[in-house]
Amino acid sequence: MAQGGSMAKRCWSCGIACGVVVLIAARVLASEGQGKNGWQWTPLLSDRARVEVVSWFAPPPGRTSADAEDYSFYANQLRFGGEVTWQFVQFIAEGQYTQLLGLPEDASLPPPEGNLGPGAVYFAHTRRHNQGEVFLKRGFVALRGSEALPELSVTFGRFEYSDGLETLPKDASLAWLKRARVAERLVGPFGYTHVTRSFDGLRAGWDQARWNLTAMVSRPTQGGFEISANPELRDISLAGLAWTLKEQPELFPVDARLFWLYYEDQRDNALKVDNRPREIRAADRKDIAIHTVGLHALGVVPLEVGKADYLVWLAVQRGRWGDLDHAAWAWSLEGGYQLPSLFAQPWLRVGYTQTSGDTNPNDNQHETFFQMLPTARVYAQTPFYNLMNVEDFFAQVLLRPHAQVNVRADWHWLRVNDSRDLWYAGGGASNARIFGFSGIPTGGHRELAHLADFSIGWNIHRRLTAYAYYGHAFGQNVVGRTFTGKQLDYAYVELTARY
Repeated sequence: MAQGGSMAKRCWSCGIACGVVVLIAARVLASEGQGKNGWQWTPLLSDRARVEVVSWFAPPPGRTSADAEDYSFYANQLRFGGEVTWQFVQFIAEGQYTQLLGLPEDASLPPPEGNLGPGAVYFAHTRRHNQGEVFLKRGFVALRGSEALPELSVTFGRFEYSDGLETLPKDASLAWLKRARVAERLVGPFGYTHVTRSFDGLRAGWDQARWNLTAMVSRPTQGGFEISANPELRDISLAGLAWTLKEQPELFPVDARLFWLYYEDQRDNALKVDNRPREIRAADRKDIAIHTVGLHALGVVPLEVGKADYLVWLAVQRGRWGDLDHAAWAWSLEGGYQLPSLFAQPWLRVGYTQTSGDTNPNDNQHETFFQMLPTARVYAQTPFYNLMNVEDFFAQVLLRPHAQVNVRADWHWLRVNDSRDLWYAGGGASNARIFGFSGIPTGGHRELAHLADFSIGWNIHRRLTAYAYYGHAFGQNVVGRTFTGKQLDYAYVELTARY
């Protein structure tokens, strides 16, 4: 405890010092305006503070101390750096200091319960009550918009990558759909976590008025729930190719994409999580190598009164899961209706997602859809599940009662797709030791939970935003198989300031 607190103080001091230096430099350089040779300096400085309150599913008596599932903790994320542009060359260097205070020491249990909420997951990575570390978040050189090849862009170094956001539509409704219901299903920077992840590699794009082609090869960094985020995960490789059909002027707003992703995991010390017995999984040291091919299509259709929207997302996987052949699938179908002329511009949406689960733990096939390196919380706002072996029927309403206020309310009916598989959660590899996904036996049941949640975002100032979230899960038979308390509450409040 004392050691963790001392480290947190040292890291905090270092982070503050770096932030002050960058801020002073930014002020000085910004006052000088554009450089004499056409270069431009832009300071990068932001700070996010969050308090999370957790009341997880309660484990059986005697498994840990009483009320271990109830706790709160504080986190702060400071980013600092700068951007230099000169003609068609861009250079970005950005550091990050993350501080975690008050993590629960008694909420990380052995299987089957596992970690009781996000605070317990952070603690399980280091076994420290307080944590803090400074690391390089982004550092890259980008070439784009040259006179010789204006369509070409190339980025090399450490960057963030979100599958599905290779382009962003101009239409506001289409852009929201792409950010909130397409992006980061399989690969993302895990921005919900206080540490996040980055990617070391190369990204290239060829952008035309009607379409875009983007390719990427990289290795992810540590991060997510792992405080030490500077090292890259050298045993994990990621590659991708995406062709996007952008908005067509002669049509109503549409966006479509074909994509391919390749994920390879050669880690020796990370125990695979699937429905095989533990001793068999421990003996399986072979690599994971998975190809994913998929598509999405979404559009917004103007009507005589209001406008409708639709979304289709589909993915098929083939490859190897250690000793097993891997074959899996996933799909989503969603629709909505907006009334922009009414007060608060109500937007009602419904949707259904289904992802494959494994039907037999004793054969040579692994059929669980694998989510790779997602930002899982985008699709599981209260993160006790993810998009592996799941059925998710949802309804949501989006409101904008004020130009600076956004309100969202969701309801989800959650089931596991195959009761012979596991109830999965997690957001992907975070270090060399921990697999990154968890799995709890279903006990032969399929009903997982009903989830109701509510969030509100407020743009207080152009440099200051506030966000609050609350979710309540009504656990069903799958939850009751492992936990005695089947009710879950999760809430947080955060404030973000940007220079």
